[in-house]
Amino acid sequence: MDQQLTSRLEADLFLLHAPSVYDFRERDDMLFAYLSDSDSVNVTSVYEMYPIGWFSIKQRLAEHGFDAKIVNVASLMLMHPDLDVRRLFGRFEAPVFGFDLHWMTQCHGAIELAALLKEVHPDALTIFGGISSTYYASQLITYPSVDVVVQGYDTLEPVTELVATVRQGSRDFRSIPNLLYKTGGEVQATGFTHKPATRYNDARHDWSYYQDTAGAGPSASKLIMTLPNTGCAHDCGWCGGSRFAYRNIMGVRKTLIQKDNDLIVDELRTMKEAAKRTSIYALQCYSENKVRMHRYLDAVKEVGYKSVFFEQFNLTPPDTLTKMGESTAAYIMLSPESHDPKISAAAGRGTYTMDQMEEWIPRALDAGVKGVMVWFFIGMPFQDRQSVMDTVAYSERLIRKFGGSDALPLICPMVPFLDPGCRFFEEPEEHGYRIFHRTLEEHRQAMVEPLWHRRLNYETRWLD
Repeated sequence: MDQQLTSRLEADLFLLHAPSVYDFRERDDMLFAYLSDSDSVNVTSVYEMYPIGWFSIKQRLAEHGFDAKIVNVASLMLMHPDLDVRRLFGRFEAPVFGFDLHWMTQCHGAIELAALLKEVHPDALTIFGGISSTYYASQLITYPSVDVVVQGYDTLEPVTELVATVRQGSRDFRSIPNLLYKTGGEVQATGFTHKPATRYNDARHDWSYYQDTAGAGPSASKLIMTLPNTGCAHDCGWCGGSRFAYRNIMGVRKTLIQKDNDLIVDELRTMKEAAKRTSIYALQCYSENKVRMHRYLDAVKEVGYKSVFFEQFNLTPPDTLTKMGESTAAYIMLSPESHDPKISAAAGRGTYTMDQMEEWIPRALDAGVKGVMVWFFIGMPFQDRQSVMDTVAYSERLIRKFGGSDALPLICPMVPFLDPGCRFFEEPEEHGYRIFHRTLEEHRQAMVEPLWHRRLNYETRWLD
């Protein structure tokens, strides 16, 4: 690390992923509990997982001759407790630095990190993007450390145009869509008009660089993610990526925008021989139709990936189960949210009962699926304390019936926040919710509350 801090690192754009709380290493007044930030992603409460969309930005800029580098500052701070972040930033040279709020988990750390960056590089341009940044764009742009907010679910073109403009020595962004930016002390808006209805994220992720990650060695196991679409075919009330949320935040009617299937297959092939020791987290495949899903599975089998974890909204049909089992070591993640059909339906699920699921699990295992994870949430409509404890009791029964590994139940609260922009956040009274934090700054201050339950931005009529 000392050698890295004495060398210079140049790029056209640095994408910097902050910890959830910037100064977490110096805080002795906060409990950083090990909790999940959603129903399917386990990370520490520093939330060191950066957005997968950054890979697409990096690739698109490379296609236009620009160099984007991703620096996971959160992970560096975890791995190197004595890391001097200011000194690290002093070695970065670029005209543009990008940051993410990442479903609001980074709302404190990212803005603080951007402020530090501006102290070190006062002439650099700081940009923010993503779903949460889009929702809070008019508030986010008012922070002194924020120069530009790029709105939208697909910002490849606006970001490429912005980097090209800055590299040409200009700060005239009037012709670039989807921007809020500051000029002469005033905030300018270029209009939120770039909303592709097809060919989402139209850049191929090239995983070849990941075949032998520095320090890991060629035999180390790896994990990648694939994202075949944005938005959703479904409408869960707690989710900031649902149909309601996309219409509310993005101002679109079509809420499921798919990536070209040929690009997805090409991405899978770029891993080559390293695929045999690589696992995939297949994000949002629950919104894929059967034709696209089966072609994905054919590519997984062709390249020889070690294992794949599939998110599924419904109980996977027999032909797809068979194809999964033949293609790889397949694991399925279901998220009924509650064992109670009424609560499950109110949460946006409710497409099967627990009896139906228990009948389906042996069929999935017989088809070659290696295991099923069953996710339950705490904080759903109609869910009181007794209902939560009944879910725990049901989980114990499920473990006893299937031995724990074949069908593994998991339960967690929805932390740290109910997604701003989702139906329950926008219509809380109608669905039995009370919202504690509304503004971006209120959420930022909540992130540094001493106890995790005080960070929550909601409670329900049934659970405080």
